[in-house]
Amino acid sequence: MRGVLFDQPEVVEGASTVLAAAGVSDRCQIVGGDFFAEVPQGGDLYFLRQIIHDWDDERATLILANCRRAMPSTGKVLVVEGVISEDYQQSLPVLQLDLEMLVNYGGLQRTEDEYRALFAAARLQLGKVIPLNDPGQFSIFEALPA
Repeated sequence: MRGVLFDQPEVVEGASTVLAAAGVSDRCQIVGGDFFAEVPQGGDLYFLRQIIHDWDDERATLILANCRRAMPSTGKVLVVEGVISEDYQQSLPVLQLDLEMLVNYGGLQRTEDEYRALFAAARLQLGKVIPLNDPGQFSIFEALPA
């Protein structure tokens, strides 16, 4: 397995030391860039953990659309985020983070249906949703080419 660590250039600057210490530097390419402009081409899988909740719908859709453009027809995007459920009492940790994202970044936590709509706007379709059964109410959302 090979991977690409992609983030802003100043973020990935020190990554080579960490990857070498973990013994995976021969299998991981480090790429600096801006996911609002483009992401590395040709990945089989794009993994976004707690990225989408930082952004409003327009910017979140742009990130997902850039992944869609970059990946082959057999590719997929995995998005790990907190999910607001219909039982708001159960979603209190996610709702607290929702308020924090809104105030600090203009982002938001979303329901499963809202993720489905984001994916559709980016020419992706929601596949599996895998709840992680943790206190933060996180799930893995599988997005496939539409």
